[in-house]
Amino acid sequence: MEPKTTDELMKILNSMDGLSELEAYAQITVKETSDTTFPEYIGHRMEDAGMSLSQLICEAQIQRNYGYQILNGTKKPGRDKVIALCMALKLPVSEVQRALTIAQAGVLYPKHRRDSIVIFCINNGMSVLETNDLLDQLGEAIL
Repeated sequence: MEPKTTDELMKILNSMDGLSELEAYAQITVKETSDTTFPEYIGHRMEDAGMSLSQLICEAQIQRNYGYQILNGTKKPGRDKVIALCMALKLPVSEVQRALTIAQAGVLYPKHRRDSIVIFCINNGMSVLETNDLLDQLGEAIL
């Protein structure tokens, strides 16, 4: 079952009348968001892309040891590392947002200048290196 979008969840919340509905919603939402860890999620996406761990870490421009620690679950990745890993996998924005949510790293927000640049790069299939170049050119912190 495909997880519900934020808009869909907001509509459900806005239409609720009682505590019993809220409790049922909370049970479903917690189950949807807690079933998968970030390493599991990226592992599945990696399999879908046919990419090896070493390829992913290299494409994401992440230091090798740190990349392995993120992917085996011993280190919690920062927001930029989550984005870099997703970009290396060429995931669409919706999947990047899902990965950021699972990693509890805050989704990309189009009203933030840096986030809008990152969204542009994702939508245009740019690599992490190309994204970092563009971010630097525009005076923003690289990933």
